Amino acid sequence: MRVGFVVGGFPLLSETFVVDQMAGLLARGFDVEVVCDRTKGDDRIDRQMEPMATLLARTQHWWRWAAGISEFVRRLPPRLRYKASTALDMVFARRLNHCDVIVAHFGQNGERAAALKKWKVLKPPIITIFHGADVAIPARQAVLATQYAGLIKHGSLNLPVNDFFRRMLLEAGASQASTTVHHMGIDPREISYRWESWEGTQLIVTTVCRLVEKKGVEFALRALASLAASHPEIDWRYDIVGDGPLRVGLEKLAVELGLAGRVTFLGSLPHMEVKRRLRMAHLFLLPSVTASDGDMEGIPVALMEAMAAGLIAVSTHHSGIPELIEDQETGLLAPERDVSVLATKLAWAAEHPQECERIAVAARRKVEDDFNADVLNERFAQMVAQLATSASAPEPGKHAGAAEVLASPSSAGLGG
Repeated sequence: MRVGFVVGGFPLLSETFVVDQMAGLLARGFDVEVVCDRTKGDDRIDRQMEPMATLLARTQHWWRWAAGISEFVRRLPPRLRYKASTALDMVFARRLNHCDVIVAHFGQNGERAAALKKWKVLKPPIITIFHGADVAIPARQAVLATQYAGLIKHGSLNLPVNDFFRRMLLEAGASQASTTVHHMGIDPREISYRWESWEGTQLIVTTVCRLVEKKGVEFALRALASLAASHPEIDWRYDIVGDGPLRVGLEKLAVELGLAGRVTFLGSLPHMEVKRRLRMAHLFLLPSVTASDGDMEGIPVALMEAMAAGLIAVSTHHSGIPELIEDQETGLLAPERDVSVLATKLAWAAEHPQECERIAVAARRKVEDDFNADVLNERFAQMVAQLATSASAPEPGKHAGAAEVLASPSSAGLGG
């Protein structure tokens, strides 16, 4: 069975969940190929190791030999750009018809595939996975229904990564029958659990993220400044791993808040060094917020990894995060942008290491039970196989019955 993945850039270090899902299908005997807009060159990605070597060998640009004119097309006026892009898609996308199923990561790529359905160029059923900005920003702009009109009509399965986005899609007109939650996950076997109490020693707080608005690092700094003022007896330090457009402003804010000696901006680090830093840490702080343009998290993989490793995750009631973290049970949550409550949560954690061990154990179990990538990949493989089978059935309109795929006994509990 052949599955065609439609993505933007490939491979991207920030989208390892896409590669993990492809690898999950490869391991189960599926043939996988990738169609993308651009092949990214990232020195941090080992292109010789599997499954990356196999996937790159099966990766092609949307427009194949015409890829060289993509920059020219992007500079055209919007209406002309749309017409030129659609015409090129129609010319080159027919090769996707030898796939049994198309899987699009991010809504805009699903809509692009759905446009080809509209013109009767593309035949296989389309599964679209929605991750974050692709739902949240158009929802904020009240254009979600119009932006994905083709996908709502021609897509077979819509798989948002959390229930918060599922409700948005349903309000935009997606059908209950074709829309269900499918979480992204991690492989807990690759992350060893380690609990170490900070009682009688310095509390090490860590954040690993891209420094953009929705990650809420500004509020992490303000909460720690509040903690320093209200609990001067607590010894802590804060390490921030990652880079991004807000770094300079955040470094300046740390100085203004009097935290320069306790906060370290480490920038982007190699993967092994990031893992070492996490092993040293006690708390993982990610107070995510809705950005000014409406951008939101899905459910951050970084939180899953921290919880699997035995860190106490401190985050916010934001988007799908409460589907991963239950306050005081598997982590600690504060309202978005609420510096006072966030500081209170940090103080409680600092002062209650014994109680936090119970939370850490429960957090590891939560990840193993509900965000296990191997289990989720098996469920996804079942969905793909069942959709392909129904699409190839001789009965007229058979593949339109997405509800049958979601409700079949072998795919019970697909919401993760």
